[in-house]
Amino acid sequence: MKTLFLFSLLFLTTITNAQGNLVKNPGFEYEFVNWNGGETAYITPYDKKSGKNCAAINQFVGAEWKAVDQIINIPKNIYALEFSIWIKSESIEEQKEAYKAGAAIAEFTSSGDKKITAETFAQVKGTTDWMNYKKIVKVPAEAKKVRIMLALAQTNGTIYFDDVKVTTLSEEEYLKQNPEK
Repeated sequence: MKTLFLFSLLFLTTITNAQGNLVKNPGFEYEFVNWNGGETAYITPYDKKSGKNCAAINQFVGAEWKAVDQIINIPKNIYALEFSIWIKSESIEEQKEAYKAGAAIAEFTSSGDKKITAETFAQVKGTTDWMNYKKIVKVPAEAKKVRIMLALAQTNGTIYFDDVKVTTLSEEEYLKQNPEK
C-alpha cells in the first residue's frame, strides 16, 4: 500500500510539473539566476508587478540592443507553447523601424542551436502601465529549444519585465484555443 501511495504521489508530481511554467526564475526573485545578460539590465524591487523584484533595462543615449535571455529545452511531443509576460514602459522612443522597441521574443532553435524562426510576443513603445501580453505559437517541427529574449531593441527608454511564463499545449488544446487554424 505504501509503495502504491508513493508511486501515485510521484505520478501526480510529474503531471503537475509538466503543466507548469518552463521558465526558471520567471519573476526575477533570485535576481538573474538562470538568465543571461544580467550586465545589460538591473533588478528593482520598487516598480514590480508581483513578488519582490522585476527586471528592467534602460538607456538614454546610443540606442543599442540590450537584452536578457533564457534558453529552454522544449519537452518532447509538444504541439505549441503559450508565452505570457507582464511589461511596463517609460518613454520608449518611437523609431522608423517597427522592431526598434521594447520587446519579448521567442527564438526557436534546432538541437545544434541553429535559429529556425523567431516570434515577437510583446512589443512596447511610449509609456504604459503594467500590461499582460500573451501569444500562442505552434512549435516548428525541428525545434528542440526556445530562447526567450527580453529586450530594449535599438531604442532609448526604460522597460520593466515580470512574471515571464511559457506553458505547453497539446494539439487538442491548441485547436481549442485557435479554432480557425
